[in-house]
Amino acid sequence: MEGSLCHEFETDLPAADVWEVYGGLRLGQLVPQLLPHVLPKVDHLEGDGGVGTVLLVYFPPGAAGPRTHKEVFTKIDNENYIKEATVVEGGFLDLGFKKFMFRLEIIAKEENSSLIRSSIEYEKLTTTIKAMPPLSVLVL
Repeated sequence: MEGSLCHEFETDLPAADVWEVYGGLRLGQLVPQLLPHVLPKVDHLEGDGGVGTVLLVYFPPGAAGPRTHKEVFTKIDNENYIKEATVVEGGFLDLGFKKFMFRLEIIAKEENSSLIRSSIEYEKLTTTIKAMPPLSVLVL
């Protein structure tokens, strides 16, 4: 069974400025500071922020679901402002998912505004998934 979730957020910043944060490693540094209740910690394990970069992502203590997962940046498109990361170990894979991928797109709207589109694409191994947080909280 395959599925996806998507969230869009409009900002009054130019797409290039938003991409400065979302396109590399800065997002993993800022999210724990700004949203510790969603992702309290992100460890940078290897890579320079490009394709192949590996992060260890921690989830809040006491939350339903996994404690951590390891993800790899699988696509970085600096021209079209697209970033994809795939979970490769632990986390949602341990809960019954075959595939779990995050995708971020920064879309220029006008000179000083842009749209942040975050989505999750997944494929389940079974129709029953172990206890986990609602997927909607993961689409920032």
